[in-house]
Amino acid sequence: MFGFHSRRGTPYARARRDNGRTMRHPLLSAALTSLCALLAMNAAPALARQGELPYSLAHRAKSSIVIPVEDVAAIDAVQQRAETDAAATIIGPHAKRLQVAIGNRVSISPDRSGVWQTLPDGSQLWRVQLRAVGATDLRLGFARFALPATATLYVIGADAYYQGPYTAADALNARFDAPVVPGDTATVEVRVPTNTWFSPRMLEVVNVGAGFRDLFGRSKAVSGPGTSGACNIDVVCPAGQPYPDEMRAVARYEYQADADRNHYYCTGTLLADVPRDRRNYFLTAAHCASTDSEAASMVVYWNYQSTQCGILSAPAAGFFNDDQHGATLRATRADVDFTLVELVQAPDPAWNVYRAGWDASNTVPVGTIGIHHPSGDVKKITVGPSPATTGNCIASTQTLASTHWRTGPYSLGTTESGSSGSGLFSVADSSPHARQLIGVLSGGDAACATSPPTSPNAGNDCYGKLAVAWDGASAVTRLRDWLDPANTGTKSLAGGDQLVPPPLPRLQHSTHVIPTILLQQSRRR
Repeated sequence: MFGFHSRRGTPYARARRDNGRTMRHPLLSAALTSLCALLAMNAAPALARQGELPYSLAHRAKSSIVIPVEDVAAIDAVQQRAETDAAATIIGPHAKRLQVAIGNRVSISPDRSGVWQTLPDGSQLWRVQLRAVGATDLRLGFARFALPATATLYVIGADAYYQGPYTAADALNARFDAPVVPGDTATVEVRVPTNTWFSPRMLEVVNVGAGFRDLFGRSKAVSGPGTSGACNIDVVCPAGQPYPDEMRAVARYEYQADADRNHYYCTGTLLADVPRDRRNYFLTAAHCASTDSEAASMVVYWNYQSTQCGILSAPAAGFFNDDQHGATLRATRADVDFTLVELVQAPDPAWNVYRAGWDASNTVPVGTIGIHHPSGDVKKITVGPSPATTGNCIASTQTLASTHWRTGPYSLGTTESGSSGSGLFSVADSSPHARQLIGVLSGGDAACATSPPTSPNAGNDCYGKLAVAWDGASAVTRLRDWLDPANTGTKSLAGGDQLVPPPLPRLQHSTHVIPTILLQQSRRR
């Protein structure tokens, strides 16, 4: 199965370019066109490629017509964030996923919404605007995404920031979940080449996620990136220096929950497997994503971390540059609170990700560290003591089960909403299990202290044990069938770098922009 890496950009984005020009590969042949159609039929997303501007941005004079607007419920981002955060401030152990947007059901398709325009070259352009007044950012979900093989789709947000182009090959089981764009209005733009058959029922937008956390840092009224507690430690700081590989295996992801249709952030870790065949196994918590549809809706953001200790400083390519979407559920279980998904495509080799090692032997390390995205913030590190055995601290009914590690109080850093699903690693020492993942975060009552706020409190967290998740009633409730498919008996594995996957036919993709406010920003406390 092929996967998809999304890209985004603006006319002034930093892009990979040759001689100052955006390079676009021509269509290889009619056979490639047929291949694209076949991939779409099989719901196999394809790699995105560097591409050109949407037509409406590149030819403003030729495309300046009134675009119909479809409104969903308006929100007060400041109030919504305050209410959501207050509800998540629970006394005692609690789950640590982070709500970032409100889902809105819609049914928008070219046969009954938007406007068509015939362009000078004879091609057709369809556009519609989706608006959630007051939202800080939007993400769109498509239930039907069966474009002709040569048609392209873009999602354009505020400040000429766009995602795309996308093609039929980007669908996963006929659905497509677009990464986030800034602002309260998003334009969907579809271009269909001349003499190309297109049924308006091939495309349908069914969800508009109205964000309220200002992920792009555009609003002065809503706190944006860099808002985790003051005691959190950037992975680039000295505490993270012994773990340069492990931090590359950790990513923040967004998904849409089945229960309330809202959008959440959690953390996950890419794992190595015993055959070393680089299957794209991504470990997270079951209370985050645990169904086929939730896995399919995942948008994973790699390398979302600051380049400077204590300062919100974006990498050269930007915070949102390295993302991909779509995953297949492989195994999940509630008692130990783990989910294993397989990303539909290997992360782009240029992103330099790592496949973390793991230990399912139940060996107790002398100390632990966690790598995660508290409050959806840039990547942080937490340093804790040798863990003890406990039950699931966030379960509604507590039992004497030994499914989890208990860790804390922490000596450095803490965890927050958005950290759920992140890995617990053994510390860097001389043991054979050093730097290996042993658990996945369920939650707890750890936080930054009230006084001083730069220190962690006396709380604890619980992490589902890899040793418990290893076995289960069947392949869909345990890890060993996936991480050790030949049943070799391996219980501990070192991590490793990603191999370069076989090349796929390259079409085009859009580029990414670093919002100016995020280029370098002192930590807001």
